[in-house]
Amino acid sequence: MQKVLLLDIYNHPINICSWKRALILLLKGKAETARRLNNIENMIKVDNTLIPYVIKLTYDLAVPYKELPFCRENILVRDEFVCQYCGKKFKPEELTLDHVFPKSRLGPDIWENIVACCKECNQKKADRTPKEAKMKLLRRPYRPKDYLKFELKKYPENLVKYWQEFFEAS
Repeated sequence: MQKVLLLDIYNHPINICSWKRALILLLKGKAETARRLNNIENMIKVDNTLIPYVIKLTYDLAVPYKELPFCRENILVRDEFVCQYCGKKFKPEELTLDHVFPKSRLGPDIWENIVACCKECNQKKADRTPKEAKMKLLRRPYRPKDYLKFELKKYPENLVKYWQEFFEAS
């Protein structure tokens, strides 16, 4: 599904929404095209309707802090689909989630204790800490801080490049 970057009245990114949501905001007059568009490449074409990849709200909005959901997909995106023990890149379905401090020893289900791991490394590590298993983590697990910048990792590179200038300006 095509996505649209939503800016606030001050041109700061506040959300990534579906083209349907963007179209509704445009039709209701709650948003407008963020800048002059010179070509059709900067638009999503749905039937005979063109929707810009970037829209801007026409009114001021207080945006609440948005916390990134703790879920399998976000862990895999954070770790870039790379096993955090052997360093090989995998398809999402080939990866498991590993508790750095084992769940059997009451290791919590939190960002700072879960990493992407291939099945082979997960079996090798078993019910031990990386130190006990003589395995080294590529990088320490962490909680991503910026919700929107993290969300950018989920979209195609060409679209992210187009949106990037709005993130750099904010």
